[in-house]
Amino acid sequence: MKVRFLFGPVLVLGVTLAAGQGSAPQAPTPPSIPLERRMPIDEPGQVQQQPGPPKVDAAQLQREASELAKLAGEIPTAVDQAGKGVISKDLNDRLKRIEKLSKQLRRELFQ
Repeated sequence: MKVRFLFGPVLVLGVTLAAGQGSAPQAPTPPSIPLERRMPIDEPGQVQQQPGPPKVDAAQLQREASELAKLAGEIPTAVDQAGKGVISKDLNDRLKRIEKLSKQLRRELFQ
């Protein structure tokens, strides 16, 4: 009879312990990342400042823009003359210079 009284509480205790072990699975721990492969997101406490906008020489930009406007203003006259059969020797050079100046201005302004 005494065995029955001990069997009941031991059974309840065993079931309670077994149920508690399987109810909370733990996630695996991620491996540590080597220092040379770490990205800024791996260390959120450290914030890297982005370099500021590049220094732009306003006077140089103005000179290039003025030269570009002057060359572009000469093109319609040269095209009219080309329609009449007279092509300027330096028309190709002026068009190349316009292209070079526009690319250079774009690169300096929108880096």
